[in-house]
Amino acid sequence: MGIGLLLGTVAWSMAFATATAVLLPARIEDIAPDDKVTLLAVLTTTAALIGLLANVVIGALSDRTHSRLGARTPWILGGGMSTALLMALLAAGTTFWSLLVCWSLTVIALNAMTAPMTAIVPDRVPAARRATISALVGIGVLLGNAAGVLLGAAFLDTPATGLAVTGIASTVLAVLAVAMAPDLPSSTNRPAAPLTFRSLTRSVKFPKNAPDFHWALWGRLLLVLGYFMINSYQLYILTDHVGLTKKQAAAALGVNSVLFLATAIVGSVLSGPLSDRTGRRKPFVIGASLTALIAIALPLTWATPAGMTAFSCVGGLAFGCYYAVDAALMADVLPNQETRAKDLGILNVANTGGQALAPVACSALVSLGAGYSPAFIGAMAACVLGAILIVPIRTVR
Repeated sequence: MGIGLLLGTVAWSMAFATATAVLLPARIEDIAPDDKVTLLAVLTTTAALIGLLANVVIGALSDRTHSRLGARTPWILGGGMSTALLMALLAAGTTFWSLLVCWSLTVIALNAMTAPMTAIVPDRVPAARRATISALVGIGVLLGNAAGVLLGAAFLDTPATGLAVTGIASTVLAVLAVAMAPDLPSSTNRPAAPLTFRSLTRSVKFPKNAPDFHWALWGRLLLVLGYFMINSYQLYILTDHVGLTKKQAAAALGVNSVLFLATAIVGSVLSGPLSDRTGRRKPFVIGASLTALIAIALPLTWATPAGMTAFSCVGGLAFGCYYAVDAALMADVLPNQETRAKDLGILNVANTGGQALAPVACSALVSLGAGYSPAFIGAMAACVLGAILIVPIRTVR
């Protein structure tokens, strides 16, 4: 099951990283070089907001799905196959508006994989083993991000081909994931409540009287916001802040993604089992947030290729620890075990919401006219606040 979750996580995270970190910024720069920062913010924000809603709705639908394949598998397979088709259409886009429409639809397909997949951990993993299995999920995110950046860098001169290849690879990985970790047969035997528009809208409401759920939601959102304010603009930071050519920036992205992956795996492998052994989640998540702050501070004070390499290495360590333990913390604060996918979909709002707000915040701060320095400072502040909001959680140590 752990291997299946790892493969499925690579499927969606690779597609997302290839598009948002490298190929879509490159396509936008080709189409409108003078407005690239603003247009990238519009595209990623619009798509992320659509993905936010899609994640919650698909999670609720997955909780109510009854089929011979189970509750989660049909959505994962459908999302994977749709991703290949939609990324092929995205590759054919020649205007900003065509990129916007196609990427927004692709994000819905990616969320069709993400929402039910995140529910598998609380579905099937005992609480005492969740951080260890979550470490495999975290490694999947990191592998996907690194593979996506490498793939994007390899196709930087032919982004359309890179997008199409990525879509096919994601579909293959999604199929392998459900083959390795098929749904439990009992999931098809649960009593089916009638699905109506009214029952669906009720099911996607945020849970009440669950303060720890909300602390976890906002803590995750701020950390994701801070990190992605820098991560999403790496190509532009390397060219405009550090001063590399586009070709040099592509090479740097490839090297840094490998280093990020190496340090992230170390952080994930160490922190996941250690969290299960000690029974603690909060210190690891708080520590990861503060380590991310240090990573962001490095290129602010060291605007060189080496500074961005240091950002990748320290950021990898931070997110390796974070991804390994945060998923377990999120599973532990769920208020209702009967609506796991829906509630995890709401918690994933922090991911999509943070990524939606990140380009807006970064673009607004860059527009102040002081380069990327205000964006680095704002990203560091978000990481600090994200760490602080984890402290009040009471049901998890």
